[in-house]
Amino acid sequence: MQTEAKRNHRLLGAVLGAFGAVLVLYAGFAAWLRIDGRFPFRTSLNGRDVSLQRALDVQQTCMEGYYPNMRFEVDGVGLPSYSVTPLSFDFSDADRAVSFLPDSTLRWPLSLFEDTAYTTSDGGALEKLARHVEADCASLYASLMESAQDAYLVYNEGLGRFVIVPDTDGTEIDAEKFAAALKKHILYGSGDLDLSTAGVYCRADVRSDSAELVALCEKLNRFAAAEVVYTEGDVAMSFSARELLPFLRVDHDTLTPVYDAEAAAASGVFDAFADALGEALDSRGGAHDFITYDGSIVPVTEKTWLSKLDRPATAAALAALTLDDLAGGGATEGTLFWERAALDRLTNYVDIDLTNQTLHLYTEGELVLESPIVSGCVAQRHTTPGGAFTLMGKSRNVTLRGPDYASFVRYWMPFNNKIGMHDASWRSRFGGTIYRSNGSHGCINLPSGAAETIFNTIDDSYAIVCYWRPTA
Repeated sequence: MQTEAKRNHRLLGAVLGAFGAVLVLYAGFAAWLRIDGRFPFRTSLNGRDVSLQRALDVQQTCMEGYYPNMRFEVDGVGLPSYSVTPLSFDFSDADRAVSFLPDSTLRWPLSLFEDTAYTTSDGGALEKLARHVEADCASLYASLMESAQDAYLVYNEGLGRFVIVPDTDGTEIDAEKFAAALKKHILYGSGDLDLSTAGVYCRADVRSDSAELVALCEKLNRFAAAEVVYTEGDVAMSFSARELLPFLRVDHDTLTPVYDAEAAAASGVFDAFADALGEALDSRGGAHDFITYDGSIVPVTEKTWLSKLDRPATAAALAALTLDDLAGGGATEGTLFWERAALDRLTNYVDIDLTNQTLHLYTEGELVLESPIVSGCVAQRHTTPGGAFTLMGKSRNVTLRGPDYASFVRYWMPFNNKIGMHDASWRSRFGGTIYRSNGSHGCINLPSGAAETIFNTIDDSYAIVCYWRPTA
C-alpha cells in the first residue's frame, strides 16, 4: 500500500510538473509575443504574412508592400531620368504596425485556428509622393521644358493668303495629369514610367484642325481676296481688301478677327483710292450724252459744269464696309457719290432747247417749270452757244450794258461769261423763230414770272444745259 501511494504521489508530481511546464511555456510564449511586440499566428498585414514577426521589423516592409510598384524610373522626352524608390515615400502619417498588435497575447492559441488580416492607412503617402515627384521633376526639368504653342494664322505673302501655322505640344508637364499617371503606375503599372506615352504634357489649346480656326482662316482668306468694284461708263476700278491687312489682327484667345476700321480710315488708304477714282471719272470738258426733256439724246460739250466725283463721300462709304461685308465672298459693288453729276444723270438742271426755243427746269428729277424763250439773234451773229455750264451767280435789278444797248432786268443769272438767263419785260412774245432775226445778244430771254421762279430755285448745284439738236 505504501508503495502504491508513493507511485501515485510521484505521478501527481509529474503531472503537476508537466502542467506547470506547459503553463510556463504558454505564459512564456505569451510574454515573448507581448514583450517582443510580435504578431500571433496566421496574421497578415496589407496582404503580407507577418505571423510571429516583430511589428517594428515589418513596419517598413509592410509599407513597401502597400503598393505593387515602388521602384521605377520616370523618363521624359529629352529629359534626364528621375528615380522613385521606397525611400521616396513619406509614410510618416501612416498607421504604425505596432498599432495592430493584439491587446492581450494570452489568447494566442486562438490564432492557430483563425486568420486575422489587417490593412493600414498609408497616411496620404501616394498623394504626397505625387506632389513631391512633380515638384522635383518641375525643378529638374524647368530649363529643359518647352511650352506648348497654339496653332495660329499668318498671312503668307508668297501664297497671297492666310495659312495655319501648326500647333506644337512641347515638353511642359501638366501637374494634374502627371500626378494621375504616377499614381496609376504605382498601383497598376510595371517597369519604368514613360512620360512620352503617359499623356502628361501640356497640349496646345488651339489645334491645327480646330473647326473654329479653320473657319476663321477661310473667312480671312475671303476678306483678303475681296474687291470693291466701281464701274462708270467704260471705266472700272477695284479696291483690294489686301490694302486693309495692316489693320487686321486675330485675337488668338477668342479666335476672332479684329478689324480697326478707324485706323484704316485715318491712314488715308480710302481717300487715296477715292482720289484715284476721281481722276479717272471726273470729266474733262468733252462731249457727253444728255437726255433731253422729251427723251432725245444729244451730245453736249461741258464748258464749266464738269461732272466731278464727291471724293470724301465715296471714301466714307468705302470705309464703312465692315469685315463681314468684305468677307462675304465675291466682288462688292462700290457706291459712287457725285459732287456734280454726269450729264446723263442730272436731277437738278435747266434744260434749254435752243432749236425749239424752250426751257425746262428740273429739281430732284421733277419738272418744276416749262417756258418759251428767246435766245441770241442768229441774223446778227449773236447765236447762243451750246454747252453745259455752272451758274456764276445771281443778281437782282441789274442794268445789262453793251456797245449799243442798256437793258434793265430784275433777275440776272449769268452762266457763260456775259451770257445768262434774265427776264425781258420789253418782249411781248417768246418762242418760235423770233431768235433768228430779233433775238438777244446771246442771253436767254424769259417771261418775268418764269425768270422769277428760276431765280428763286437754282444755285450753283444746278447744271445749265444749252443745246442745238443735230440737223438731219
